[in-house]
Amino acid sequence: MENLREFFSSTNGDRWFLGADKLTDTEVVVHRGNLSSGGHETTTLMSSFLQQRPFGPERDALILILADRPGESGEIAAAPV
Repeated sequence: MENLREFFSSTNGDRWFLGADKLTDTEVVVHRGNLSSGGHETTTLMSSFLQQRPFGPERDALILILADRPGESGEIAAAPV
């Protein structure tokens, strides 16, 4: 995993990062659970993460940073809500 950028942390200590999977050349979301819940880490394709329900504040935070990236064409705004 390369270039992890934290984009959200919850009050319980869970953290979400946007990164790049160098092997597949895809963007992924890495979720790191808090230590008291075991600290498990999961990796999800960004496109799948944006469509997972129920939508939460971590999804909203990701949409905000994606909208701020230079050269973005606004495709994220069209994602299902």
